[in-house]
Amino acid sequence: MRAISKSPFPALPPASISDAAAIRDNDWAAFRQLERVDDHWTLKPWAPGQSGFYWYLTFDAPALIELAARCQKELADDGIDPVPLDGLHLTLLKAGESPDLSGAQISTITEAARRHLTEVSPFDLHIGPLAGSRSALRFSVTPWDDLLALHRALREATAAARPHTALSETTQFRPHLGIGYINTPQSAMQLIDDVATLRDLPPVTVPVTKVRLVQLRRENRCYRWTDQAVVALGT
Repeated sequence: MRAISKSPFPALPPASISDAAAIRDNDWAAFRQLERVDDHWTLKPWAPGQSGFYWYLTFDAPALIELAARCQKELADDGIDPVPLDGLHLTLLKAGESPDLSGAQISTITEAARRHLTEVSPFDLHIGPLAGSRSALRFSVTPWDDLLALHRALREATAAARPHTALSETTQFRPHLGIGYINTPQSAMQLIDDVATLRDLPPVTVPVTKVRLVQLRRENRCYRWTDQAVVALGT
């Protein structure tokens, strides 16, 4: 197995965080430069019973579910474990491993987030077209302005409750929405070609009005979670 890279993907951010074309082009260019892709479950191993706390956006918009389902169906023979359609999500920030956070700390983080998110208004995101990474297929997400502001607010809130914990920097955040995890190490060429045939599907628009603090676990070859808190934006 190749060494696990902890660098963000794409390595470089787009030329603009507000211009949709710049973000989508950056995602696609990075994916097209890959020579090989890896088994997600080996590349990012979890110990049996492992779980952690994460800030998530979740989505149930019918248009997004339809778009994800179509792409998953078209790529069913490409060595992909599809994300369950009731589990579409955008990972914002890892707050910590489960053994490291008590119930009292979760409450403290949640209350800090409520205070910070009064300054972040609800916003819309445009999801699509499809691209990929080293071990997953994922939609581009645009624009990034509000997402980066949301990440910063959640990071500040979480850091206030966990001042000695290393949290991901906002400069390392690369927003995306995954639809499938690669389960077979392979040349990237055919997968890139197959994804290219789906990139003309129009993006869909979804509202973002709240965030979730979830306890995340792996079940077989997918991620599942239990809500710990739901925090509305701008209230």
